[in-house]
Amino acid sequence: MNNKCLMMNIKQNTKFNTLLILITVLLMSFQVSAYEPNEGQLAPDFEITQSDGSVFSLSDYKGKQSVYVVFWNTWCHFCMKKIPKLLAAEKNLADDIKIIAVNTSRDDSLEEMRAFKKRFNITYSLAFDQGKHITQLYNVHGVPTEFIVDINGVIKHRDGVPDKLEDYVGLWNKIDNKTSQVITDGINSIAALFKKWTQLI
Repeated sequence: MNNKCLMMNIKQNTKFNTLLILITVLLMSFQVSAYEPNEGQLAPDFEITQSDGSVFSLSDYKGKQSVYVVFWNTWCHFCMKKIPKLLAAEKNLADDIKIIAVNTSRDDSLEEMRAFKKRFNITYSLAFDQGKHITQLYNVHGVPTEFIVDINGVIKHRDGVPDKLEDYVGLWNKIDNKTSQVITDGINSIAALFKKWTQLI
C-alpha cells in the first residue's frame, strides 16, 4: 500500500471514529435525560398493560391531551389520600387529561391491586409495573411520585401537582410548535449523522 492510500485510510478512519464518538455522546445524553426525567424535559415514552387488559402508550396522547402519571402502591397511606383528587379529575376532566396510576410492584401484587381497585371504587386507569421497568425509567424511589406530561410530551410537574387541575389543563393542553420543531430538528440531525456514517463505511 502506498503512502497516498495509507493517508486516505487514516483520514477515513479518523472521520469514522469522530462520528462514532459523536453518536455515542448523543445517545448517552438521551439516556441520561431519560433516566432522570424532570420538569422541562421530554417524558420517556412507555407502554404498559392496564388493569382492563388494554395497552397504554404515552406517545398516543401526544398532540391529543395531557397525561397525569402517578406511581403508587396499595400499602402507601399517602397514595390513598390522592384517591379523591384522582377520582374527581377522572369524573370531571377525562376529556382534558388522561390519568394512569402505575403500581411500582414493590412489595405488591396484581391481586392486591385488583382488590384495592374494588375496595376504593377506582374509575381511573391502573397498571402494574411488573419488573419495575417504568418505575426505574422514571427514577422513582418513593411513592406517591407524580408527573404531569403536557400535550407536547414535556414534563410540567414532577410532584407538586396543583390541587385544582381544572385551573391548569388549558395550559397543559396548549400545543407548542417550538417544542415540536425542536423534536423534528433533533430527529433530522440524527438522520443526517447516520447518513454520513453510512457514506463513510
